[in-house]
Amino acid sequence: MLVPARDVVGDAPHFEALSGRPFLAIEPAALSPPSGWFKLRYRLSFFDRPVRPIISFRRGGMEIGWRLLPGPVLGRGEGLLIAPAGTTAVWISPVARAGRFSFVLEAIEPIPTAEALRLGWAGDRGRFFSALATFALGWRPEAELNFRWATQHTPLTQWPAYRDRLSAAPDWRGLDRPRCDWTAAPRIRLRARLDADTPPEAVEATIGSLRAQIFPHWSLRVAGAKEKIAALADGRIVASDGDLLQGEDRDLAGCVGFGDRLAPHALACFIETMARDAQAVAAYCDEDLGPEPLFKPDWSPDLETARPYVGRLLLARLSFARARLASLPVCEEAAFANELLRGLTRREVAHIPRPLIETRPRANPTRPASPRPPAPRAPHVTIVMPTRDRASVLRRSVESLLAQTRYPAFDLVLVDNGSTEPDALEALRAAERDKRVSRIDAPGPFNFSRLCNLGAAAATGEVLVFLNNDVEITESDWLGELAFQASRSDIGAVGCLLLYPDGRIQHGGIVLGMGESAGHCDAGLEASAPGWLGRNGAVHEISAVTGACLAVERTKFAAVGGFDEIHLPVEFNDIDLCLRLEEMGFQTLWTPLARLTHFESASRGKATFRRLGAHAAERAYVLDRWADRLRDDPCYHPGLSLFSLTPQLA
Repeated sequence: MLVPARDVVGDAPHFEALSGRPFLAIEPAALSPPSGWFKLRYRLSFFDRPVRPIISFRRGGMEIGWRLLPGPVLGRGEGLLIAPAGTTAVWISPVARAGRFSFVLEAIEPIPTAEALRLGWAGDRGRFFSALATFALGWRPEAELNFRWATQHTPLTQWPAYRDRLSAAPDWRGLDRPRCDWTAAPRIRLRARLDADTPPEAVEATIGSLRAQIFPHWSLRVAGAKEKIAALADGRIVASDGDLLQGEDRDLAGCVGFGDRLAPHALACFIETMARDAQAVAAYCDEDLGPEPLFKPDWSPDLETARPYVGRLLLARLSFARARLASLPVCEEAAFANELLRGLTRREVAHIPRPLIETRPRANPTRPASPRPPAPRAPHVTIVMPTRDRASVLRRSVESLLAQTRYPAFDLVLVDNGSTEPDALEALRAAERDKRVSRIDAPGPFNFSRLCNLGAAAATGEVLVFLNNDVEITESDWLGELAFQASRSDIGAVGCLLLYPDGRIQHGGIVLGMGESAGHCDAGLEASAPGWLGRNGAVHEISAVTGACLAVERTKFAAVGGFDEIHLPVEFNDIDLCLRLEEMGFQTLWTPLARLTHFESASRGKATFRRLGAHAAERAYVLDRWADRLRDDPCYHPGLSLFSLTPQLA
């Protein structure tokens, strides 16, 4: 049913990708595509990273559209699709890196019209009615997108049923056969503490799950109640109050807690991951908390500092652990993680986006965000504000900026895109009476990227802040926070918390792939909403931030050539800038310590009415240029829906 199509060789189910975007053709052609909506069910080896598969619809030799499917984080995934008119072939890209992978299609199931209507009615009804309306108008792409927004998400509270439906048993002699030689692989050396009051059933649960591991080369050193340990009767389990860091340099070491249950393939996934990721010195996984999953982003040092999330089952190469930790006399997971992970980069810490351990919910320590101490030297900041007419909006923004901002060194460059209204021209002249304000005249067709680049070229500040003219300053310390974060050597673009006038969140960072382009996570929630993993209250890594308020050092901005005014004059230029900065090694950051009010329409993005055609060339450019990032946002999770503004199951 699957045959190599591009950048892949091999025979089903075992293949080798020759690039980061290999494609398999679904055969026979009679099965692809079915008419109308259909469900695709697929299975990926546990030893492959579960990114979102790309479906490519094709006519002859040309792609006419592509879609993203949920990442098979439980081993299996499924998604609803409808093929564009004229489709003659369907390709699928299951993985996003070169190398061996194993993948099968389990079913292609047509969805009758009545069932599709039932699914839409049971989902988001506002989106469902939008789908019906756009379909009636003959706008098929918009109707499909609205239908997916209506149906392609499951509440986290339905995790038990979702898990039972999509979980796959490991097939280690078939689809999940080892990639490396386990007889010559490193050993996994675990440590646990057994207290006198530890319930026997907790001990039995953990020991039973270890004995069920398909990777057999592990040992467990147990500190604490020796009389209980003696009853465990397994040569791999020994009583020891000694050092965790015993063994060969290549071995993996970590802690477990009694009561936790490891999935049968858990240790095997760590062995295969560390064999594949030679640069990684440590790895962690997701967790099953029973009522809900604990899905995690890839390694995010700022988030871990503020909201420790790595949690259970962190394993490290023993050679690295020895160099970082002199000894570990007791098994303290938090201390182990804190000391081990400090200062590591994303390449050095691997994340296995699969729930490999069943554990109990627990209160992680959180560190409240607090204002930064005054910097020894405040870098000069130039604020660049494109504008055209709309006098009342401009006046509110500029006046609040000049009156409310408590920062010692900034100036404002207004880039006027040909204002003609008398009130707007007077507002510009009034602003220029402040010695901190200058003006550039830039008439011509609206090109946001060009306007920002012109302002940046005239800037004298070490840090640039691009600010929309419909943003109001309501808190005095916003600029100091942005300047501080943007001045960090490892940071590129910095975004902030933007609120609607009624206090709800407008921008809490951008999720790549949302709606199969990009979207603002948690848009519409109250400002006090904690967000996924409590991120809304913490400075944290994010893949992109909005250009409505974006800070970046001027030298970094210049190094990537500024905003792309050729390909992206209006849409997606902020996302593109963030990703190009990241290509140069600069991480994008979001901070809640800078809060502004954004007067963008609160209803924008609630439904799709003939929006796909607007700026189609820009959208097509971004979808092609950044397809691999849209399918695999390291700051989100492949098991979370891309059709919900708040975290839900895909």
